[in-house]
Amino acid sequence: MRIPALALVITALCLTAQAAPAAEARSSYDVRLLGLPVGQLRLAAREDGAAYAVSSTFATTGLARIVDASFRLSAQGRITAGGLAPSRYDEQIDTGDRRSTAQLSYASGVPRITGGTVAAKVAEDPDALDPRAQKGSVDPLTALYGVLRGRPAKGICRYSVIVFDGARRAALVMSGRRDAGDLVTCTGAYTRLAGFSASEMKRQSVYSFSITYAPAGGVMQPQSLSVRSGYGTAELTRK
Repeated sequence: MRIPALALVITALCLTAQAAPAAEARSSYDVRLLGLPVGQLRLAAREDGAAYAVSSTFATTGLARIVDASFRLSAQGRITAGGLAPSRYDEQIDTGDRRSTAQLSYASGVPRITGGTVAAKVAEDPDALDPRAQKGSVDPLTALYGVLRGRPAKGICRYSVIVFDGARRAALVMSGRRDAGDLVTCTGAYTRLAGFSASEMKRQSVYSFSITYAPAGGVMQPQSLSVRSGYGTAELTRK
């Protein structure tokens, strides 16, 4: 998993936008891998009645500048009784040696690739996943924002969604729980399912993570996050 890919998992898992309706929450984070600075995340989220919009950017800093990588993600959709239902998703990623983009739209829960380099890649690959078979899935940013919106203590560690980014399918599941006073630590995993190369699956297919929540304003909000990868433990600290 390259630095930007790992940062993408961390970024989305750290969206802490517990804002009042029609208010926008902005925050930035320092990302470290094995204790060394990797990059900086900037996050913004807005909820307005039954709608939501969230965006995230990442850029390498410090020692990671050897790899000069960045990404910009955004998603929007509806807030329903069953969770978040995306309507649009936009992705721009630069790994340092590869650039890719993707745009998705949704109709009745079915994603459709509307643009970006991923569209041509999928069209040329006879083994590519069919977006029409991904009904009920959500984009990466929506899936992970759903984990870290303000959540009630009861059932806080129960969360499961299928994630589809236009080419790859994965599962984000959170189920384990440990209590320590007012703090709750949830454990879970991001698991690659399909659309990944054989080398990617061999390198690592499951990324375990843990999130510690604390009570704030009637809901539980995340305080710390760690993700375990083949490169070591990655951590994110809010500035």
